[in-house]
Amino acid sequence: MLVFLFLAIRLPLVFLGIPATASELLHMLVGERMADGYAMYRDIYDTTAPLSAFVYWTIDVVAGRSYLSYRIVATLLLLFQAIMFNVTLNRHQVYAGKDYIPALLYLLMGSLTYEFDMLTPLLIGNTFIILSLPYIITISREGFENNRLFVGGFMVGLAALSYLPLALFLLVAAFGVVLFASNTFRSFLLMLCGFAFPYAVLITYYLYTNTTSQFVEMHLLLPWQFGINPLVPPAHLALAMALPAAILLLSLISTTSLPQRLVFQGKFQQLMTVWLVVSIIVLLTRHELSVGSFVVVLPPIAYFGEFLFTSRMKKWLLNLLFFVLLGGVLLIRYRQPLGIAAFVKIDDSRLLLPDNGAGDKIKGSSVLVLGDDLSYYAHNKLATPYLNWQLSKRHFGHLDEYQAVYDLYQNFRQETPEYIVDQAGLMSQLKHKLPSVFEGYEPTQTAAVYKKVR
Repeated sequence: MLVFLFLAIRLPLVFLGIPATASELLHMLVGERMADGYAMYRDIYDTTAPLSAFVYWTIDVVAGRSYLSYRIVATLLLLFQAIMFNVTLNRHQVYAGKDYIPALLYLLMGSLTYEFDMLTPLLIGNTFIILSLPYIITISREGFENNRLFVGGFMVGLAALSYLPLALFLLVAAFGVVLFASNTFRSFLLMLCGFAFPYAVLITYYLYTNTTSQFVEMHLLLPWQFGINPLVPPAHLALAMALPAAILLLSLISTTSLPQRLVFQGKFQQLMTVWLVVSIIVLLTRHELSVGSFVVVLPPIAYFGEFLFTSRMKKWLLNLLFFVLLGGVLLIRYRQPLGIAAFVKIDDSRLLLPDNGAGDKIKGSSVLVLGDDLSYYAHNKLATPYLNWQLSKRHFGHLDEYQAVYDLYQNFRQETPEYIVDQAGLMSQLKHKLPSVFEGYEPTQTAAVYKKVR
């Protein structure tokens, strides 16, 4: 019934058709280019983490460019996360009884908006964080269960390879070692070795492909932005997150009146409090903040929500609270089909691809956009490594430096796009600096669009 309720809430909007988003197109371009044989970071300039890029490559090999495929995979991942999280809680007897209230809350709040339908690196990485939980809370003894601590660190390492700031969950793992392990220092070193192992393997690969410097720059350094750019206006973001925030607040209040419990249960509650704090810190590292970013906070909300819905409050009041939550999720999720977007106003237009029609004038060609507008790639392929414009500026933004011009020449010698969309106004300078590459492009009837004629 839990699965049917989740699918009944989620799938209608998926099949009704969610507008194309810029981040999904970006991920499709990464997967498509990797499927064409190009290497991440060397031939694709973007900050997408290696394991997430591998997932996008797999989807492109299986289904090609398909928004529906991406959203179905995201739905399955969220369902898997909720069930695995709840199974872990029940298996370790975290509560006085066993039920599926945490999974119900997880899936319900994970259906709040269509942003949770998007297959983001954060959603992929959050899966490994949840998989690490049963290994983090292992009550280890010297000489026993050591392999579980290594696996726990390994899972956190895979999460970081999906979205780097999730490496902060090493703090949660360290706290788990302090609470549950017998030899704290040795156990933490073992977990740290597990975390470092996937990175050691990957760096070895990049050493052999001579891509280590690009990997360090684009994956290890750039994701730490700490400059939040809200894609949804703060007031609208607060409106969307009001229900989950209210449930979390009421749940935390409910924990203050809990009866005497087992020592393990008390320690686990401390661990989940640290998890909540670390989740908020991860949100602060986001370069772009929107409702979908809060997927990392779903596990602690689901955990603490159990205490609210099994508290000593009157049953009719708890039922009313649940149906208010369910109704609020449905109203926010289906505000557009229900025609109440004017009343439940959440402006997510910055997430969507620009609907200016300019990208539809070029179809079935190879394109390079000198700018942030990805809509030109909606019906075309990317040519050259310059996907992320901010990273591309290290060449296009230093045309007075010989090395940058030489790197441009090397990249364009291997690939030549049929069209160049010059939103940055660099074409005249490029023709002057690299006439052998750019003199063959002539302006078209569309402003800032150049076509290769010779």
